[in-house]
Amino acid sequence: MNYNSIKKNIREVGLMFLSAGLLLFLSCGSDDTKDVSGEDGDVNSNQYLQVQPNGLNVIKVSSSDVTQVVYPFSVELKGGSASVALTAQLEAWNEKDLEAYNKEEETAYKLLPSSLYSISAPQITLEQGIASKKVEVKFAPDKVFTEFKKNGAEYVIALRLTSSVAKVRKSQSDFLLHISFDYPTVSLVMPSQEISVSKILMPVSVDATFNCRADGEIKTNPWNFTCTLAVPSNAEELVAKYNEDYKTSYRLLPLANYDLGEGISFKAGENEATGRITVKREGMEAVKYLLPVQLREASHESVALHNEICYFKIGMTYTNPIITFSSAADPTVIRTDEGFYLYATQTNDYWIPIYFSKDLVNWEFKRSAFRNATRPKPDVLPDGGAFWAPEIRYINGKYVLYFSWAKWGDGSKSYTAVATSDSPVGDFLNAKPLLITDDFGSNCIDQFYYEEDGKKYMFVGSFNGIYVTELTDDGLSVKRGADGKPVLKKQVCGRAFEGTNIYKKGKYYYLFASINNCCDGINSRYKVVVGRSEKLLGPYVDRKGKDMLDNSWELVLEGDGETFFGPGHNSIIIPDDTGTDWMIYHSYVKENGAVGGRLGMLDRIVWSADGWPTIKKCVPSKGDLLPVFNN
Repeated sequence: MNYNSIKKNIREVGLMFLSAGLLLFLSCGSDDTKDVSGEDGDVNSNQYLQVQPNGLNVIKVSSSDVTQVVYPFSVELKGGSASVALTAQLEAWNEKDLEAYNKEEETAYKLLPSSLYSISAPQITLEQGIASKKVEVKFAPDKVFTEFKKNGAEYVIALRLTSSVAKVRKSQSDFLLHISFDYPTVSLVMPSQEISVSKILMPVSVDATFNCRADGEIKTNPWNFTCTLAVPSNAEELVAKYNEDYKTSYRLLPLANYDLGEGISFKAGENEATGRITVKREGMEAVKYLLPVQLREASHESVALHNEICYFKIGMTYTNPIITFSSAADPTVIRTDEGFYLYATQTNDYWIPIYFSKDLVNWEFKRSAFRNATRPKPDVLPDGGAFWAPEIRYINGKYVLYFSWAKWGDGSKSYTAVATSDSPVGDFLNAKPLLITDDFGSNCIDQFYYEEDGKKYMFVGSFNGIYVTELTDDGLSVKRGADGKPVLKKQVCGRAFEGTNIYKKGKYYYLFASINNCCDGINSRYKVVVGRSEKLLGPYVDRKGKDMLDNSWELVLEGDGETFFGPGHNSIIIPDDTGTDWMIYHSYVKENGAVGGRLGMLDRIVWSADGWPTIKKCVPSKGDLLPVFNN
């Protein structure tokens, strides 16, 4: 690569005159000619003035060493020569004129300051017998280039022909000269980027490209140089305009929440480079932010910067699924002083896997709730079951883990058990049966604990009716009467449901449950439904007042048939520190054409005006703003 030849090419002048067929403000019929003649008979009615060439013209300049560039055009009288002397004027456009043009033509030109060019004949006189007048636009490329380097704007000289004594063709009265530089330029690659702030300090890449042509060929960057980044001084106005144009509600990202870094550094021989800015999560709210960024200065004097703005769309967001390490079916969550612990149905490798998170989004696998040494022995929990659908609570200084000891396809040997620990990660010991089929029938699983007014209740059941009973004060046994039978056994739902979960909001208790087939991969039709009641023990009804005992319900969540299949069996509803309610559940997720296990999912609950909960559009989201937990 001969870099001297590049410098030579840069110092040579290249002028290209392009008469474009873009005519400003096209019109037709009688409106195309503006009659501005003076006294009757002064001007032939068939004659009119025009600029030639009119419309948009382009001149390419490839050197700042040229003293002056001259671009000629003419004002012409059509329909014959002047029978009397005619006068006209060439007037510079104002900002409103150019704004209208840019909007019409979808361009982004900027008016070149009038101090940087001159017109040889702004006042035009066509003497009798003359039909054309030559006009020249003159400018010094070095001065224009200096202006160009300030902000990289695409400059035009825009003139309009007017006359008080002659007709002027409206569509042929405008002359625009776009000054295009063949100088080396740098521009940002992307007009916008979406940033999900999932870390305290979130690095963000900013890509830029070096552009240079000489003799029509793309040239390689010959220099080492750096371009700084900046937020425009009118950033607030830019965000407001963006919101107006795109019907959005972004806020400008506060200064304390970003660091623009050291800019973008190019190396000789490379036409692409990447810089890095840092978004700081601390103090951010759960809203969507916008950060307009542009190139500000280049360390090499021969490089000009384009002034395009890259809009960074920033939010404390997450993407679903939130747990992919292993299957996280039938999740349950508890909030502790340290953060959140999640427990799920056993996998091939883990007997109730335990995960930890500080924000409900970023989960770390901790261990299994049971190990070989602590796994309940057959004489304690008979029938050869598996650890399903756990439910965790902190009761009287102990972490109490309720779980379904279940056997696939055999509801008569599927029941609820309990174990305890001093720590949320176990070991969980002293396992024993809690709710048995003799009391509550087949499939006595999918238990849910609820405490109110000093009483401890347990809801239980899977496709064989949902029942509620009362527990003893320690939560480790069913409260029984003198006859040995449960003091409370009440059916609250029909046989369509399993995976009960109850949440109190306002004056209502909301009973969430799951229906249909849970475990058929892409063919799973599992979904979350809900009913509500003013009393904990029911009756729970749908919007029309129909009872869940009769298998009525309102839809909360179902699969989208494309990415998410069989979402359901949600955990306890968790409100964040802003009062937003969040639901963790499982779903099959189709990735790369395949569906694996039931993965952990998170979505915010949307409450209708009449007090009914759904997930937005009743399908899993691909992501959302993060829940807000201040501590």
